[in-house]
Formats: sequence, C-alpha cells, structure tokens
Amino acid sequence: MGSEPSLVHAVDQVLEAWKDMVTRDEMSEQTYDKFSLLLKRYTRYATLRGALLLGEANRYVTEDFVNAQGRSRHGHVSESALATRLLRRSVVRAAFRTLRELGLSDQDPTRDIDLPARTCEGIRALTEDEAVQLRHHAAFVTRPTRHAAAAALALADGHSGEIGHVVAADLDLRHSRVWMHGASKYEPRWCRLDAWGRHVLAERAAHVTARHPDTAAARLAVSCQPASDAALQARSCVALSDLLRRIGLGSDPLVKPASVTAKAAVEAFEVTGRIEEAARRLGLRSLDRAAAVVGYDWRTDPAYTDGGALDA
Repeated sequence: MGSEPSLVHAVDQVLEAWKDMVTRDEMSEQTYDKFSLLLKRYTRYATLRGALLLGEANRYVTEDFVNAQGRSRHGHVSESALATRLLRRSVVRAAFRTLRELGLSDQDPTRDIDLPARTCEGIRALTEDEAVQLRHHAAFVTRPTRHAAAAALALADGHSGEIGHVVAADLDLRHSRVWMHGASKYEPRWCRLDAWGRHVLAERAAHVTARHPDTAAARLAVSCQPASDAALQARSCVALSDLLRRIGLGSDPLVKPASVTAKAAVEAFEVTGRIEEAARRLGLRSLDRAAAVVGYDWRTDPAYTDGGALDA
C-alpha cells in the first residue's frame, strides 16, 4: 500500500480543513453540514466499489456516484435531478481541491465529468463550492483589500455597476446589510451580508476611513478618486475577474463577474421556490429576467403545467 493515504483518512483531513474554514466564515455551518454529509456518502460509495486508497477514487467511481439513481420522496427509484448531480460533483470537486492544498493529492476525478450548466446569456452562476473558494482566496493577509470587498458585495447580490459606488456610509453592520444604490437596470435596495461579508466589509471600511474620514465618500471596492460610472464598473469587474482567475475559473467562458452576483439569487430561489425573492435580491423589475438569471423556465414547470407547450 506504500505511503498513499487511505480514502477514509484523506476525507477526515478534508473535513478538518473545512471546519477551519467555518471558523473563518469562509464556509457557513449549513454548507459544512451539507458538504460533509455528501462527502461521507461518496466515501462509503467509493469504498464499496473497492476504492480503499485515495488514488483509487478515480473518474469512473466518481462519475457513477454523481449520476447514481436516488429515491423520490414517495420512495420510487429514479434518475437523480440535475441539481442533485451538480451538487454531488461540486462536493467531490471541493474535497479534491482541498486535498491539493493540503499536499495529499494532485488529482481531480471530476475534471472530465460533464453536466449541463444552467446559463443565461452565456453566463452561469457560481456553484456553492466555487463561492467558498472565492471567499477563501479573497481573504486579506496584511490589510483588507478591494478584491475582498468586491467579492463580498457581489456575493451579497451587488451588480458590477453598483459595487463601485458603495461607500462606508452604506454599511449597516448592526443589521448585517449594505445599501445598493441601484442603476439604470436595478432598483435601489438593502442587500443581506453573510458573516464573512460583514467581517470583510467592516475591516475594509475601517481601513479606507482611516485615510478618507468622510464615510459618504470612502468607497469600499475601488479607489476614492473621482471617476465615471463606466470607470467604476470596469474597476469592479477587474477586481472580480482577478479573483475568478485566482481560483482557476479564468478559462471558463461561462464564468464572468456577473456569475458571482447571480450565486445568492439562485440559492434564494432554490430555498424559497419564489422567483419574486430572486428578483428582489437582484433588484430586477422583471420576473422573467430574474427567472432567466437563475435558470428557471416557468413555462415548463411541472408544478403548473404537464410539461407540454403552453397555449399562446
């Protein structure tokens, strides 16, 4: 067996690393619970398939796990929904990414497992594991950075055209929210901050107001120097694009700065089942537009139709 770690031992190391990420708010408790449960299922599945060593958890074992049939709430065995398969792949991908960071593996058995992506106008939302990676790599080392601030604002559903306008005075840390001023396509609104975003923006606000005491002029994600709306948007996009490249998504043609913004809206829709909530989070006036962003085709939703084409 040599010095190669067992799959069980490697997974234990991943779970410990994820717990550390939870303490830094890079991963929420809910995400940890969901990811750890699925990773343990993957470990049992792979072990039963004979993958006792980490290196034996290859693409074929992993692909079978990702596409494995499941049981409906009525107990019927059926093909797993796309959302389920995407989540399974995301969890395994996140685990092997963590193993690479720990120096325990250089493989990614999910690399060639292709699944359909929910896209809108050539853009897809970040997956949950990619959002965790974004937080992880955006964290500042010696000082709060504009990159981290841009990521926090985008993950709170701020659009690139709004992020550059956010100033320290827009933060309401007591209620864990930030004011988005809106733009030509988006309504002004309060956006919720998760624990990581609240921490990052609080630190960034303290950093910039130490140099620019006027909280109404101290921008959080871009320079405080005068600039046009177009320039502010471009700078926000550059910061987010830098981070996306840093986590290995720079070559994915479907991942753009708007992918970060869409992530929380997709999550809100999946949790509530209400497209109005996604529209509100994004500041969109059109429910059709919000549905397109989260990849929801209401015309063929089986809850409202038999799946056939609706009458015009």
